[in-house]
Amino acid sequence: MDSFAVFGNPIKHSKSAVIYALFAHEIGISKEYNLKLAVQDNFNYLLHNFFNLGGLGANITSPFKENAYFLCNQLTERAEKARSVNTIKKLKNGTLLGDNTDGIGFISDLKRINWLDNNNQITSHEEPITNILLIGAGGAAKGILPILLTTITTCHINIVNRTFSRAQELTSYYQEIGYKNISCLPLYKLRYNTNKYSLIINATTSNIHNTIPKIPYFLITPDTKCYDLFYTKQDTLFITWCKKNGSNYCSDGLGMLVGQAAHSFFLWHNIFPTIDPVINHLKSVFYM
Repeated sequence: MDSFAVFGNPIKHSKSAVIYALFAHEIGISKEYNLKLAVQDNFNYLLHNFFNLGGLGANITSPFKENAYFLCNQLTERAEKARSVNTIKKLKNGTLLGDNTDGIGFISDLKRINWLDNNNQITSHEEPITNILLIGAGGAAKGILPILLTTITTCHINIVNRTFSRAQELTSYYQEIGYKNISCLPLYKLRYNTNKYSLIINATTSNIHNTIPKIPYFLITPDTKCYDLFYTKQDTLFITWCKKNGSNYCSDGLGMLVGQAAHSFFLWHNIFPTIDPVINHLKSVFYM
């Protein structure tokens, strides 16, 4: 049977099947979409078995995006740069095409909530600021960095991470392939930093551990836009902290989740679904 699935661990919490069903209903197609729990020891086998038995497309979530990168026969440019894959399409010749739609989903959401203007500049109610602070250097950060660097070209990106060597590795990689608007610094040095940031992105798993990234409160101004890639029913801990310290512009990652899923759907079906009704449905069903 023609089918689609999402692979991850944990997976029960995933909204991917619901999102796919809503997109499919809008377009008028009927395809099976399942949740697949995997572990490191069997992920490769389960993924190949899925496609061998008729699977047409797969989403890959934590912690298998980097594994999936090495299992694909072909890669899109954004997957190649991110060195991780969250979407796979089985081509007509049987080979697997790997893509990463996290970044384009993120940018789509920034535009949806009017944080990016038509020229891909970060909107500001004060004088223009050209710095982005990216907290985290793991898979989530890797997924959004390529499109951040190529889309918001007037901004400089600072990466901070609990383990500084990972931030250094990520920064060096992008500098080596030609991007000069990226740098990193140790987390503790933020307390001495005089930069103002127009956008602060939490790409860590701090919410899972009921913590927040240890960044200075004075980095937050009323005009600072604070985006948490994580999402919960209520404000995430990071968003709660940002609001407490004065930010008037905060968003969680639900819109990005639906946005990246829409771009996956487009890769599979060559039709782009409508995003807003799905976001509203998820908020009404799962957030109330």
